[in-house]
Amino acid sequence: MAIHSVTHIALRVQDVRAAEAFYCELFDLTVAWREAETADGWRTLPEGKSWDDALTAGIDLQLVMLHNDGFALALEAVQAVQAQGTLSHLGLHVDQSTFDVLQRRAPLLGCSMVTVQHRTIVFDDPFGVRWEPTLTTFADPRQLSSGARYGHWLQV
Repeated sequence: MAIHSVTHIALRVQDVRAAEAFYCELFDLTVAWREAETADGWRTLPEGKSWDDALTAGIDLQLVMLHNDGFALALEAVQAVQAQGTLSHLGLHVDQSTFDVLQRRAPLLGCSMVTVQHRTIVFDDPFGVRWEPTLTTFADPRQLSSGARYGHWLQV
């Protein structure tokens, strides 16, 4: 058996829009796609359409995929996030430049620094997720969109 990579990390959050803005800022991510579950399956918000366009059309977006190079982060809407979920932490292999940026940026964005070491930092973000970027040693995430794969687009 060979596991070649992690395709994405999925987080449950109560406020997907706020989480999208936060993680885009923290990790320099961009939006790959946004989706809503409809009676006939997942539908993808067309490229160039915004959160406000979806809201105006009465669409409640429930799933967002963010990415930067080989890193993909999915955000799933939930009514409530359990205080002690099954996720312990997320480990990220990063280069020195990214490590330095995260060490400076995380506290400025309201993260609580848990550990700061020479090659590893650990911090808790405002959404209850613990991150562990370290210096110690996926293709295009847009292909993961269920709606786009099947040509199911949201009508905005």
